[in-house]
Amino acid sequence: MERPKIDERLDRLVNIRSSLDQVIDTLPMKVPKQARTHIKDILLKNDELNQLLEDLKERRPPRLIVVGKTGVGKSSLINAMFGRYLAKTSAVEIGTHAVSSYQYRDNDRVLFDVIDTRGLNESFSAGESAEKSLLEAVQQFEPDAVLLVMNATDRAGMDEELAQIKKLTPYVSEHVPVICVLTHADHVEPARMKEPHHYPEVKETRIKEKKQQVLRLIDQLDITIQTVIPVSSYIEWSHEAPEFLSEQERSELSITFDGRFQIDTLLDYLESNMAFQSAIHLMLSTRIDRAVKQLTQKIIKVFSGAASTVALTPIPVSDMSVLVPLQLLMVSFIGYVSGRMVDKKMLRDFLVSLGGVGSLGYSFKLIAQQGSKFLNVVLPGSGSVISSTIAYSGTYAMGKAAEAYFIDHVSKKTVQTILKQAEQEGKEEAKKDKKAAE
Repeated sequence: MERPKIDERLDRLVNIRSSLDQVIDTLPMKVPKQARTHIKDILLKNDELNQLLEDLKERRPPRLIVVGKTGVGKSSLINAMFGRYLAKTSAVEIGTHAVSSYQYRDNDRVLFDVIDTRGLNESFSAGESAEKSLLEAVQQFEPDAVLLVMNATDRAGMDEELAQIKKLTPYVSEHVPVICVLTHADHVEPARMKEPHHYPEVKETRIKEKKQQVLRLIDQLDITIQTVIPVSSYIEWSHEAPEFLSEQERSELSITFDGRFQIDTLLDYLESNMAFQSAIHLMLSTRIDRAVKQLTQKIIKVFSGAASTVALTPIPVSDMSVLVPLQLLMVSFIGYVSGRMVDKKMLRDFLVSLGGVGSLGYSFKLIAQQGSKFLNVVLPGSGSVISSTIAYSGTYAMGKAAEAYFIDHVSKKTVQTILKQAEQEGKEEAKKDKKAAE
């Protein structure tokens, strides 16, 4: 799916809370008024769903502090992360003339902001006023991550660069990841080997040794750096001197040789440790398929948790009138994010793809759940745990099947297999959630 299309769908998804009735009307079943009210109440008061929608609404380009000497490969690293030759815009002042921010753009779209740390060491050594200016700039910038970029093959000066980070990190929130990126891993001997999939064992061993060397330095200097990631940003473009091209010409460049190494590892770490509102923007800019997958997984977790709260209701009423529409709403959300047209036919086609596993076997699960609820009449609370687990795992399994059907485009037979396997996985997830809540 193209970026503009997914952005449009996310914007509409953000406003789903005001149009739940219309979405419920697209379900291939009649939802009784009382059940409809209960479903809306569950979703509108669900903190996790509200937080997810707010994060999507407030999604924004990540803000990075990138520290590193000139020539260490900062721009090449950024190009490698996005797989495009990006244009860096002019500097924007941040509260002080000593520190500036740059934006990296892909045509009109801002991909992320970078704080300019040239002269960082001079700022710290120039006196209290300069250090105060840097502090104010960092606080105003509110970075999502700090990257210390160092040349993997250059041991000289590493202590000094790490010492700069040690001075900087007290000004950064403890929740902001600080990552040491060792560039030019492709220059490690044998340097002629540029294809990561064909790195000989001796080259991989030497790269690991470089990483261990830096980890020992970090430990000796007692610096707060969460991880060290060696990378290669080596890319050959379809023009020998892309820096002289116009922004439009740069956007049309293609990769003729891809020597990137562990760039995905770096992106994985950033996306997993940044705030979701900036992580989703990064994923949409670098790996849109991963962004869609992450979003569907969050939707599955939210709806599975919501289903378990329905099941914990101590009064034995017809849960199927609430749970089934709730699950189909989850399927609608996943289908919508995937780019499909969400309507009754789409949902019916999905249910048909489940075969007996979904239409009959799953209904029996719901009936079994209803039976466990009736235990509460005899002994209040005795059936709640069983009921909650079944509701959670069943909804989770339905969500994973929808993900496979709409996102992964697998066969109907595979969807049914995934549904069966995901039920056990859902039970484990339900236990984790219950333990976390305690």
